[in-house]
Amino acid sequence: MKDRTLDKAFEARQRELERKHISPLQRNTGAVLIILGILCFIVGAFGYMVGDLQVGVFRDFASQVFIAREAAQSAGTKVSGALDMNGEDSGVHVFYASYETAGETGVVNAMDFAIEETKKSLKGENIQFPGTKDYMNVVVAEESPVKLDNGMEFTQAVKLKGAGNSKYRSMKMTTDGAGTLTVYAVSSLEKTDRKLVLYSAKDGSEVASAMAPASGEVNGALAPLTFAIPTSGTFYLSSKGDIPLAPLSAVMNYAIIILLVGVVLVFNGVMLRIQRWERMKDLFCVEPALLFFLLFVYYPVIDLVRISFTNMGILTTSLQEFVGLDNYNWLFNQSGARYFWESLRITATYTFWEVVITLVGGMLLALLFNRMSKSFNIMRAFVFMPKYIAVSTSAVVFMWILYSPAAAGANQSEGILNYFLSLFGIKGPHWLIDANTALAGVLILTAWRVVGYAMMIYLSAMQGIPADYYEAARIDGADGVQQFRFITIPLLAPTTLFLFVTTFIASMKVFQSVDVMTGGGPGTATNVMVQWIYNLTFSDFRTARGAAVSVVFFLILLVCTGATMKYSNRNVNYDS
Repeated sequence: MKDRTLDKAFEARQRELERKHISPLQRNTGAVLIILGILCFIVGAFGYMVGDLQVGVFRDFASQVFIAREAAQSAGTKVSGALDMNGEDSGVHVFYASYETAGETGVVNAMDFAIEETKKSLKGENIQFPGTKDYMNVVVAEESPVKLDNGMEFTQAVKLKGAGNSKYRSMKMTTDGAGTLTVYAVSSLEKTDRKLVLYSAKDGSEVASAMAPASGEVNGALAPLTFAIPTSGTFYLSSKGDIPLAPLSAVMNYAIIILLVGVVLVFNGVMLRIQRWERMKDLFCVEPALLFFLLFVYYPVIDLVRISFTNMGILTTSLQEFVGLDNYNWLFNQSGARYFWESLRITATYTFWEVVITLVGGMLLALLFNRMSKSFNIMRAFVFMPKYIAVSTSAVVFMWILYSPAAAGANQSEGILNYFLSLFGIKGPHWLIDANTALAGVLILTAWRVVGYAMMIYLSAMQGIPADYYEAARIDGADGVQQFRFITIPLLAPTTLFLFVTTFIASMKVFQSVDVMTGGGPGTATNVMVQWIYNLTFSDFRTARGAAVSVVFFLILLVCTGATMKYSNRNVNYDS
């Protein structure tokens, strides 16, 4: 107890001396970094909660940003417009609108539509209220009749919901020249005016604007709002909110980077206040690698888990919904279960044969080429070379060798391998288009690529086994087989473990060769796990389901690798 107290006192004294060597400039710099880091962290955390987690209180903000993104994507422009603090409850009620140019007129009347009209697009004469099945404008009944200053009276209106400047929650027209647009509209909110903006569909820029009065503040007849149309083109009229959407969209896109920058700034600020500059230099050398792994390794895994609990689709920019365990329920209890177990079986079969080919083929070739002559060096180089040829390139070549409809010509019915076999009277199978042989066809390519690498690894390990062991064994009367069994194999155990673990992980993740040669077919004969995940995400566009399969597959790999390493620590001897 006394020694521990002395140690603590010594450490406290060391920290005190350490702080005395820190300059005031370094301390002040650390304080500034801490403040900046906290601000960045708050902004990043806000963007992450809005964009990725979509926390309930921010869900309306996220919805408006996603709607604006989809509108911008459809129009081919950047995200623009402003966020409405009141969400969809804001917007305006449009009763009547008309425009007039030198050679064209247009008009739309809310009374021409039925209450709660469900059509995607509400069309007038050369003016329409566009929409999609997700973003429809709606016809609503007014609590009391509304009189216009042109003598018309309305009991219903078309409600444009508030959501930035979405082209689908607006009024749209195409004109043949300059003119004037006249609109009778009131705010959807009783005590809040709403700004109406005429946008150009070409680049999303604001052309003209006017304020729609609050519905409870209209006394007498409703006066029109006028907008100057500067030139021919397509325009849309929409309500505008209070906060620009573009900065919020950018914060949502780069939230995790901003958050990490904040954490790094705070950490470095604290370190600058308690560590000497000489020690900070070492820390700065380590941080880039740490940030790289956090951003490109650990964060994607965490985000993958998040996506697996949503209904995310790769082709939509609309707001994601958190669906709980629905994707996992589909994977284990519904239609996904059959494909999952089938794909896992195919992957396990492929992995088993690649591991066998790698270990057995590599060791046998290493025994064969365990010579130091120049001719054997050349042959070793030829066997090893396929490892460094791109998988996709090799796969295309083997499609010609084994026969594939994607590679064969119109008059070609057999591949090069089958033609060679036919010279000896052997009729070979259609390797890649027969479900019974397609996986074997992929394994032929795999064997050609991996055995040379395994041979070189085993060969280098064999060269490190002391010759004294073999000499002593020969003196004791051991033949070549016994030397191989009791000396070579045991001393190659660490190398075998290394090859087993690396080959197991790589083969479980096989993708390129399968994707190029068969695409998972014919049928599902070569539909390995990564190929299935790829098809779910990029062919079926079910990103969330692909994420759920990825998470489960990751856990399977983690458990298998951990079990292998635990077994090896008990049974593999690393002493030579």
